[in-house]
Amino acid sequence: MSWQIALSVGSTLMSASQSMSQAKNQAAMYRLQAMQTEADAARKALQYQERANETLRKVTAANAANATRRYAGGVLGFEGSAKLVETMNLREAGRDYMADISNASNALMAGSTQADIFGTAGEIALRSGTLDAASKLATGAFELSKVYKTSGTTAAAPAVGSTSYWKGV
Repeated sequence: MSWQIALSVGSTLMSASQSMSQAKNQAAMYRLQAMQTEADAARKALQYQERANETLRKVTAANAANATRRYAGGVLGFEGSAKLVETMNLREAGRDYMADISNASNALMAGSTQADIFGTAGEIALRSGTLDAASKLATGAFELSKVYKTSGTTAAAPAVGSTSYWKGV
């Protein structure tokens, strides 16, 4: 009987240890997903910032080329309708620029939020695994206590032919 008890205790300890190990692995996976999410968000934000900077470079180059063409044609490049065209170019480019900067900010915020969600999921997984391990240990201890209670209070069974045997049935 003692080997059965040892086997039961060992099985309970291994099961609890496995629950803790699984919880730690799951928490590590969530941490890795959080880091990946933040890296992806930073990459997206950088792409938006690059696009915003490219918008500024293009509008500056276009306005400079237009001004040069106007002056070469004998028109004042920064007055009248030429100035209006430049102003409209800058206004449209400014809208695109601000949209890209806003998108960059939103990408970072969304990545941070998702990373926080993964972090919380990792904490929950670790807590859940700890509780599961504790539950398994408590169940094992309860089962072990039942074995010790029954083994310590076992009385000899009455003989089959005796009257006390039939009273209990």
